[in-house]
Amino acid sequence: MQLQQFVTEIIEEIGGFVEPIEYALCNVLIPEDYISHFQNRAEICLAFDFEVAQENPEAEFVTFGSYILEQLLAIVQEQAVSTLRFVEVERLELGNPLKKISDYLMNESGKLTIVEERPILGIWAVFNYQITYVSDERIETSDQVWINLLTNEVSSTMKKDQNRIIYKHEALYNYPIPIQIDLSKSLEVATKYVKQKGEQQNNQVHKLVALEKDVTRITNYYTELLNENEKRASRKGLSDEKKKEITTKSAAIELEKDKQLQEIHNKYNVQTEINLDNGILYFIPLLEFTLNIEFRGTGKKKIIYYNPITKKLFEGNS
Repeated sequence: MQLQQFVTEIIEEIGGFVEPIEYALCNVLIPEDYISHFQNRAEICLAFDFEVAQENPEAEFVTFGSYILEQLLAIVQEQAVSTLRFVEVERLELGNPLKKISDYLMNESGKLTIVEERPILGIWAVFNYQITYVSDERIETSDQVWINLLTNEVSSTMKKDQNRIIYKHEALYNYPIPIQIDLSKSLEVATKYVKQKGEQQNNQVHKLVALEKDVTRITNYYTELLNENEKRASRKGLSDEKKKEITTKSAAIELEKDKQLQEIHNKYNVQTEINLDNGILYFIPLLEFTLNIEFRGTGKKKIIYYNPITKKLFEGNS
C-alpha cells in the first residue's frame, strides 16, 4: 500500500481530504484550486487494488500510468521547490564550425585553429521570484532569471527562447559537465539582478517628477494657511486666549503638513520585497570547441560553446 500512502500524502499536502472507507478504497475531496486537474471533479472515489476497483465500479483504479496518478505527479511537478529538467535536442552539430566561430570572434586577431570538438552538458539555473512593491498599496508580480552556469551570467536569450525547449525528467545524455557548478554564486547573481531591476522600476523619472509636484502643491497649500493664520495673530487688541488659540492652530497646521508630506513620500518611495519562489536546473547538450589562437608568435587557448536551442555561440571561461 505504498502507492496509497503516496497518493494520500500528496492530496493532504495540497489541502485535500482523504477518507478511508475500507481496504484499498477511499473518498477524496480535491481543493478547488486543483479540480481542473481532475476534470473539474471535487469528489473522487479511489481504489488501490484491482479486485476492490472491480467490486466498486464508481471508484477509479489508481496504479502506475493511471490518469489520477499522472495528474497528481503533474501537481507535484508544478509545486516543486526545485527540480531538474533534461533537455532533448534533435541534432547536436554545427556545420562549418571554423567559419562560424571566426565570424563570431571577428574582433580577435590571429590564426584560429579548432583543437578539439566534443559534446558536453551545459547547465542553466532558472530562479523564479515573487516581487512585491509596497507603498500605499501592494503590487505583486513575478520575474524569472536564467543564469548560465558555465559563465555565471544572466541569460536573457535563453529566457526568451525557452519555448523551444523539450525536456524530460530523466537524464538523456551521458555527456561530461565541463565545470564545477556553483549554485550559490548563480543565486547571488540572479538575486542581485532582480533587485537592480526592481530598483530601476521604482526610480522611474516620471515618479520623481510626480513626487516633486505633489510635495510643492502640499507645501504651498499649508504655507498659505499659516500665512493667513499669522495675519489673524497680528491684529491689534487680541486677547491672550485668542492669541493662544491662533498659535495652537498654527502648530496643528504644521503637524498636518508634515503628515501629508510623509504620506506622499510613502506613496512614491516604493519598498521592494523579493522572495525566491522556486528554482529549476536545465541540463542542455552543447558543443564545446577548444581553440588555439596564434598571434605574433604566441598562442592562447579559448573555449567556445554552441547552444542548439538558441542556435548561437557563446564564449566560455578560458
